Amino acid sequence: MIIRALLFVIAFLPLASSVEAGFLSNMRNIFVKHQHPVPSIDILVVNDQPSAVIEVNGKYQLYNPHTKKLISKRYIGKKKLMQTDSSGLKWGEGFPGIFQLTIIPDDPSVVITIDGTDYRGNVTVYDIGGAISIVNRIPIEEYLRATLPGKYGEPMPEETMAAIAIVARTDAFYLSHNPKNKFWAVDGAQVGYEGMKSLHPSSPMEMAINSTRHMVLSKTGAYEGKVTPFPAQWIDPQSHHQTGSNSRITVYEAEDIARTGGHAAQILSKAFPGSHIELIY
Repeated sequence: MIIRALLFVIAFLPLASSVEAGFLSNMRNIFVKHQHPVPSIDILVVNDQPSAVIEVNGKYQLYNPHTKKLISKRYIGKKKLMQTDSSGLKWGEGFPGIFQLTIIPDDPSVVITIDGTDYRGNVTVYDIGGAISIVNRIPIEEYLRATLPGKYGEPMPEETMAAIAIVARTDAFYLSHNPKNKFWAVDGAQVGYEGMKSLHPSSPMEMAINSTRHMVLSKTGAYEGKVTPFPAQWIDPQSHHQTGSNSRITVYEAEDIARTGGHAAQILSKAFPGSHIELIY
C-alpha cells in the first residue's frame, strides 16, 4: 500500500505543483522502502581479445555463471593475465572446463581493473570462440552517471535534464530486460562507457539523475501490477523522422518548454504521449 500511495503521488504531484517549485524539487524528499534487487545493466567492456590483465584490489568471490555455483572465495587481491584455451579459462591458475567466470567484489569499494581501466560492480569473463570478452554489470543509476554527463555537457534547464535522465533510464531498463545479445545489453564503446573514467562528479546532469532516481516511463503501472518500459529515444533534431518509440519532440523543444515554466512531467507528456512515470525500485 505504501508503494502504491507513493506512485499515486508521483502521478499527480507534478500537475499540482507550482511552476516555481518544479518537478525535481517535489521529488527530492520521496522515500520508498525497497524490497527488490537494484536494477542493473550488462555492459561489454572488452570484445574479442586474446587476453586481458585483470586486477582486483580486495576480497572477492568467483562464480560460474553457467551453473550459478560458487567456485571459491578469495581474501586477498589478485593481478594476473586472463586468457583461455581448449581446457578453459586461466587467470594465473587454471579453471578446467570453465569458460565463463564472474568476479564479484565483497564490498562496493573494491575496484576491478581491466587493462588499466577501473570498474566497479561485477565482471564476467566469457570465452567466445576462443577469444576473451568481458562484461561489467553495474546498477542502472551508475550507468547513467557514467554516460549521460558526457553526452549532454552544455548547460540546460534543470527540468529538461530531469526529463532526459528519465528517458535514458527508461531505455536502459528496457535494454537490460530485452538485450539484443545474450551476454550483454549494451556495447560500452558505442555508448561512451569507460568505467570509472567516465564519471563526472557533481555535474548538473548527475544531480538530475540523482533527483529522478529509479523513475522510468511506462505504458502501465502499479495498478496493473507491472511496469512496461520501452526503447525510449529522443527524436533526431535534424530529420524529425519518427520511428518506433522516438519522442514527439526534440531535446531543443524540451528546453523551450522548461524555459517557459514547464516541468519535467509536462515535457515527458508531450514527448511520449500515453506514458507515465513509475518507480522501478
